[in-house]
Amino acid sequence: MGNTSIGVDIGSRTITVAELKGSRGRTTISNFGGLELPGDTVREGEVIDVPGTAAAIKELMNSAGIKGKKVWLGVANQRVVVRQVDLPWVEEKELKASLRYQVQDFIPIPVEEAELDVHVVEEYVNDAGDRFRRMLLVAAHRDSVNAHVEAARQAGLKPVGVDLNSFAVLRAIGNTDTMQPGDEVIVDVGADVTNIVVHRGTQPTFVRILVMGGDDITDALESGLGVPRDQAEAAKRSALVGAEGDVTSRIVTERADSFIDEIRSSLDYFQAQTGDVQLASVVLTGGGASLQGLADRLAAQLRLPVDVGNPFPRFEVQNSVYSDEDLAKVGPSMTTAIGLAMGGLEE
Repeated sequence: MGNTSIGVDIGSRTITVAELKGSRGRTTISNFGGLELPGDTVREGEVIDVPGTAAAIKELMNSAGIKGKKVWLGVANQRVVVRQVDLPWVEEKELKASLRYQVQDFIPIPVEEAELDVHVVEEYVNDAGDRFRRMLLVAAHRDSVNAHVEAARQAGLKPVGVDLNSFAVLRAIGNTDTMQPGDEVIVDVGADVTNIVVHRGTQPTFVRILVMGGDDITDALESGLGVPRDQAEAAKRSALVGAEGDVTSRIVTERADSFIDEIRSSLDYFQAQTGDVQLASVVLTGGGASLQGLADRLAAQLRLPVDVGNPFPRFEVQNSVYSDEDLAKVGPSMTTAIGLAMGGLEE
């Protein structure tokens, strides 16, 4: 029969869902879909209107034809902190039991108000001969996580796990080749939250969550052009980053360049901390990846090859009515939901 896993990605503008089936070493996407949210239901990655979000999730599950109730959720917002920490090596069971007592100095959240998780990057022995673990510590405000969980429950679902969106994106789209000459960067651009993940193979080495995304450009167009939001959104979708001439192109390019500057600053910080790590390439995902010209502009500014990621070619899509071209268009937006479902299959 195999296993079935469902990932639900609650974004600021859309909710996406993916159902995966794993059997005999093969993973199949059996169902997927997306639904646009009413304004201010979710803001900067945080669920503001729980009943409204629940209603949208329920509608999406019905329209996608997904009957399962157990789901994996993802979080990414300004109240989620990811830090690299080095802690003395202890047994796995002891590490989990003692984590809260070791990490308060590393995070700006009281540990009693936080949900904690760690992802081991590597183990090493220091000059004194002591064993250490280098880890990515994830700390999220409990009430923020609980709002996601409660929305899913009110939709009639049973959340079985909550993952960091950055890890889900890496799982779905990351290059697992450890022989490539440098680290890969994944930039997942949402409406107002962007996840940056640097990794080698399956191992993340750096994560940063930026509270900015495609809506920053829409906001600038709405203000600069003096038009309603729907017109500003339409103007953004038809614009080309880097084009010259009209006011729309100038506004879009200026905001995109500010966004790229933040990405570059994050990567500069990572490289300053790690010394000789070389970056090999960039994969662009998320709804913002569809902004025309953004990938080329990012490549020129970072001086790295940039591709728009599409997770669908990695899987068989069951009974799909979509062409490969259609899947390539929606693929970047489905990356997180697919990665969340993959995490469920691995459990």
